[in-house]
Amino acid sequence: MNTKNIFKAVALAMLMPAMLLTTACSNQDDVANTSNITNKGYALPVTVNATRGDGATRASFDGSKLNFSAGDKLFVKGNHETAGKFAGTLDYDAGSGKFSGTIYTKNLYEGTAEELLSAASSVFAILLPAGYNNYDFLTLNTNNGYDATISTDLSKTFALTKAAAVEQFSSEMTYSYSNGFILSPWYGILNFTITGLTPNTDVYVTFSDYTPNGNTMGGIVHTDGSGNATFAVAVYAASSKNIRTCTLYVNGNPITLVSTSKPINAGKIYNITRSIVDLSKKDANYTASNGETLTGTLEANVKISIADGATVILHNVNINGSGTWTSGNYAGITCVGDATIILSGTNTVKGFYEEYPGIQAAAGKTLTIKGSGSLTASSNGWGAGIGGGWDINCGNIEIQGGTITATGGTGSAGIGAGNGGYSGVASCGTITISGGTITATGGEAAAGIGSGTKSSCGDITITSGVTHVTATKGEGANSIGAGVNGSCGTVTIEDGSKVTQN
Repeated sequence: MNTKNIFKAVALAMLMPAMLLTTACSNQDDVANTSNITNKGYALPVTVNATRGDGATRASFDGSKLNFSAGDKLFVKGNHETAGKFAGTLDYDAGSGKFSGTIYTKNLYEGTAEELLSAASSVFAILLPAGYNNYDFLTLNTNNGYDATISTDLSKTFALTKAAAVEQFSSEMTYSYSNGFILSPWYGILNFTITGLTPNTDVYVTFSDYTPNGNTMGGIVHTDGSGNATFAVAVYAASSKNIRTCTLYVNGNPITLVSTSKPINAGKIYNITRSIVDLSKKDANYTASNGETLTGTLEANVKISIADGATVILHNVNINGSGTWTSGNYAGITCVGDATIILSGTNTVKGFYEEYPGIQAAAGKTLTIKGSGSLTASSNGWGAGIGGGWDINCGNIEIQGGTITATGGTGSAGIGAGNGGYSGVASCGTITISGGTITATGGEAAAGIGSGTKSSCGDITITSGVTHVTATKGEGANSIGAGVNGSCGTVTIEDGSKVTQN
């Protein structure tokens, strides 16, 4: 494996009290030194075998079992009746296929390393593959006598070179010794590829794992000549039910790359690709693909769409349609099919031609909106803020999070169906709001959430998971439900204290 660049954690200034510099020894039967070395303990040369467990979840790109390589380190600690506490760092030797180094014992011990490890009341080993920093893995306290700690917390572990560094990072560990160590993976890997950044520049990345300890890591990633950045972070699989976020800072502005509570399996690699698309540079119609992040202010009168089935992040997006036919016969954002929008930062989307909504949900499909950012969506005349337009049908709308302000145009709902127009056939699917803070205002004769005038919508459900929902009706309409001369399915509000109807 090629040499890796090592990320120096934000807390690198807090250097370890003592970094172990070990010397490989080939004879594990050598006895320990008879003097305490600067309060580190008594030196016991060690050479041990280590193998990888046979689990099916091996971290590799091709599914094959990976071998150890030069630069890999094995940290060992434990307790022995005679030797007391012991700890050390062992380096992998490709020639012998073994790990060699020095273990320090608190008390004088004249047995062999094999005897020490075999008879230890407790023993623990963890692999740190080459290319990762070892901050907080092994600390020897030289001020207050012997004290060694090995941490299983990889909150400071970060790799700048994805393909080279991640290939072996299954972060394997064991709590037992029997003629060697058999290591098993404990961590999964989030493996990022980011494109569309400024070439040859630095961007800052943070990763948070919302465990009880609140682990956070971060560092600088340098983009290549094409504006691409690659990096990887380790995720403790045992805390897989806790939400994790990874944020990229570009010129001080945070872009959420991922926010998930999905289980992370030990030994697995999760490849995450994100492309940053600057709308200010777009001068032709553009369809965003899955995994892309849209950012910036759209200067040109061009159509911005989201591909069928795509998940797209909106980060500090500003689309301000001009409202004339010649400027563009389309919505501010058009969903071609099923689409998921993740909100990051502050976003504003206003439809172009007056008959279209701010964000158009495709008929017969589902638009899902979530995230921690904000969105202000509005029509430029006769369409909904989010949903359909004048005589334009829309699909299902699911809002799971974010701070959203949606305002409908004349005869159109803030969230839901647009104006029924001359035919009176405009319709919207179901509307489900299960999270976030939502403010929806209907236009004249239209509901805040539901249908517009002479249009229809399906069932509306507002769950108790919302922070708060405020729905304001146009004259003669329902705040939540049907607009004037319109219709609506069943309205279900699970917690009325979280809903205000004006």
